[in-house]
Amino acid sequence: MRGFIKPRFTRLHMPFRAKAERSRHSFHLQAVGLALALLAGVLCGSFWQHASQQNVYLSYFAEQYLAGHNTGSFSAAMSVSFLSAMILQAVVLFFSLSCIGAPVLACVPVLRGISIGCVSAYLYASMGMRGLLANLILFWLPAILQSVFLVLFTDAALDTSTSLFRLNFLEQATGAGPKISRCLRIFVVSSLGMLLAAILEGLLAVIFAPVFLK
Repeated sequence: MRGFIKPRFTRLHMPFRAKAERSRHSFHLQAVGLALALLAGVLCGSFWQHASQQNVYLSYFAEQYLAGHNTGSFSAAMSVSFLSAMILQAVVLFFSLSCIGAPVLACVPVLRGISIGCVSAYLYASMGMRGLLANLILFWLPAILQSVFLVLFTDAALDTSTSLFRLNFLEQATGAGPKISRCLRIFVVSSLGMLLAAILEGLLAVIFAPVFLK
């Protein structure tokens, strides 16, 4: 009997297994797409080198972000980094609970990349190679960590928002409840990751900011 039951059991579960594999595959493609969008934002921000010198708003953004680092203060550098990261976290969390939030969520990694590129361009334009070294040592490792957590959280939020869209407009049963709880769990984990990256940025500012930014 066991030889006959097992193939029937396997065939019954094949559609569910195929559906799970397709969902996992789309999850990877979506996360890769968000990561590429972030890199595109970094490139766009980096090409704004002249604008960061001439545009008042971009210059003000870069100067305010670097103000805490210029003093070499741990609390100032850490708080600026964590606050800027949590603003995007709050935006992603808000639009993850909206059935029409997917377009905004897709733009969040681009905005994060633009901010990274603008700060990098501003440092290089104002300080040359010393600014480039300061950017690599002070900012890139915390920025990479925060970007990874942001992409993972945005991916879960985008999945939740599209599930709510299908539930409300297409009346499809998409398991939105478990996806919302998963999104909230990832929000907590990614926020802790943002805090650790901000602490690292504060420590790097204490050690290296007096050398490169003075």
